Amino acid sequence: MPSFSRPAGFKQYMEVKGDLDNDSIDEIVYVFDTNKKDPKTGYSRILYICKVVSGKIKIWKTNATVLKNSKECGFCIDAGQGPDVEIRNNALIITQTFNANNRNTSSTKNVFRFQNGGWFLIGTTVHDYDTCAFDFKYDINFSTRQVNIAETYGNCYDEDNKLQEDQFYHFKYPVTTLISIDGFKTGKRQMRIPNTKKTFYY
Repeated sequence: MPSFSRPAGFKQYMEVKGDLDNDSIDEIVYVFDTNKKDPKTGYSRILYICKVVSGKIKIWKTNATVLKNSKECGFCIDAGQGPDVEIRNNALIITQTFNANNRNTSSTKNVFRFQNGGWFLIGTTVHDYDTCAFDFKYDINFSTRQVNIAETYGNCYDEDNKLQEDQFYHFKYPVTTLISIDGFKTGKRQMRIPNTKKTFYY
């Protein structure tokens, strides 16, 4: 594994420590803003997953696709709103939020684990919420291939009548091959809900 050094011209956004391979030794995960900037979505971000070997920090995995750009958050709470990254149960958990306006928020939580010689997506939860109008949750467990969806509605304009009846779905994820973190882009994959015309993105 190559040694890690802080990339020149990059700005560190986050550093998280935790055990990712169940050896009781903490790994270190870094998130950096790169020096590549899009006029609309801001700086691209890069993820480094590092091991500590004989007291030295080594790069275990680098990924430049899973994280959204620094301003790719819609109606951003602040100019540099970014991902929430944590390590729990030997898994890397990345949550990213998009604010369509001050009422509508969509967050996607992706859970990655090192297994079978690579980093793979083992779980995704998408939460799309609009104040008092609707609260949608889409959950995929890629290990068990279970998909659970809850679409619940509020009553913003009429206390006696909901906008629509609540809907719940449960079905099997149709593909057996796990999704690698390599090339994975949050919110770009589409799934159709069986026996409906509805789809969602994860």
